[in-house]
Amino acid sequence: MKIAHSVPFAGKPSIHAPSVFGASTGKPVLYRIPVTGKRPLAVSVAGLADGLSLKDGVISGSVAEDAEFFAVVRAENAEGADERRIRFVVAPDTRLLTPLMGFTSWNAFGSKVTQERMEKTADALVASGLADCGYGYVNIDSGWQREYGGPFDAIQPNAKFPDMKWFCERTHAKGLKCGIYSTPMLKAWGCPEEFESIPGCSRGEPDPLYSCTAPIGSEKLERNNVRQWDEWGFDYLKYDWTPCDPTHAARMRRALLGATRDFALCVTVNAGECYWKFWRENCASWRCNSDSLDEWGRIKAFLDGIDRWKPAVCRGHYFDLDMMETGALAWNDGRTRITEDEAIFAYSMRAFFQSPLQLSCDLGRMTDFEFDLYTNDEVIAINQDALSEFPERVEGDKENLLTYRRRLEDGSTVFAVFNLSDAEEERELRFDGIAAWRDLWAKTDVARCARHVCKVPAHCAVLLKATAGDAKGAVPVAGGGGAG
Repeated sequence: MKIAHSVPFAGKPSIHAPSVFGASTGKPVLYRIPVTGKRPLAVSVAGLADGLSLKDGVISGSVAEDAEFFAVVRAENAEGADERRIRFVVAPDTRLLTPLMGFTSWNAFGSKVTQERMEKTADALVASGLADCGYGYVNIDSGWQREYGGPFDAIQPNAKFPDMKWFCERTHAKGLKCGIYSTPMLKAWGCPEEFESIPGCSRGEPDPLYSCTAPIGSEKLERNNVRQWDEWGFDYLKYDWTPCDPTHAARMRRALLGATRDFALCVTVNAGECYWKFWRENCASWRCNSDSLDEWGRIKAFLDGIDRWKPAVCRGHYFDLDMMETGALAWNDGRTRITEDEAIFAYSMRAFFQSPLQLSCDLGRMTDFEFDLYTNDEVIAINQDALSEFPERVEGDKENLLTYRRRLEDGSTVFAVFNLSDAEEERELRFDGIAAWRDLWAKTDVARCARHVCKVPAHCAVLLKATAGDAKGAVPVAGGGGAG
């Protein structure tokens, strides 16, 4: 399936910021405003609260007291101008009010991750225009650890990360944020081949109260490690073990809340459905699925049972479908094994269900297709929609097509149609009901009509947006039948 071409540094400005931004009271704010368009480009902001300022398109500072205010962002270049009104919410434990967008290292580098590779990744996010589309986090997965030590008796990095503090400072200077990885287990997964094991956030004898795939130690060291990550300058933690339990998640959350920085918490890999109220109240995101892998069966399996998370997902709290499996990867000679249509399916699924959008490939080896896939601003806008309403399953061909509907903040409706058929055939789905339609991947409009036929290639997905007020009666009917 063809998708629209993207040129981030051409044309008039376009601001891609979500309509809401969150930050915690009294803690550092860092927000690179995502805006594309021909350079040079000037960005200004009116209405910022005391304590915040704008420099080179990046808002920074801190707000001492709880606040809620609107700021108007304006971008201008030789081609024109764009404006966007953003609601800022400053309150304790408030950040990532829309899903995280950024880069996570595991699929790209595995345990061979290095500080140099992560610094080059941060550079590539900016140079390519990905950062201007909203990708703002640079997250180190497992493979950075070595042993306990340092001023806080915390996990120290191995020789491949010679200066964590410098890494964070360098990344922040670009307006990007930094993430790190750990586990409550005695030994972390993802151990580099040169080490026998790498530590997690516990020590000592195994705790008999918790039976995990790998044991958790009786000596809990969450505070030690958070103090170290805080001093280095990190902003996000992926906390990984199975089964995930609220007790250890709560211990880590309390430690993160005590940091001087604003930490978001992602719990993975097996955050069970029975604890959904806890994940919703305490985690920016959580996972209860397998690791992503560049295999079609693994990709479509992510949709199995996803409907059960409807009560849990809300603004600022999202179900995580793991990092992308596209692009130049750490295995298979550095090339993904999935087709372009399967890549569209994989990205559509994450964007539509508001999973964090985590690229995980060698950004220096992106193809034109992969870049267009990652930078479609209309698809990204679905992921970043501030209403954060979980999709609703609607009728369709249940054997091969999954069809979902989601209402957006502006009152419009977006439909996602996923073709799970293993036969190499295009399927059709007819939408009855007067509406003006837009194909988001192709960025093309369909004239207002009473019947629209959607064609979906095998192993692919289509995202259709129906204009606000017109799509209330739109109902997908399997079998095609002619478009208006």
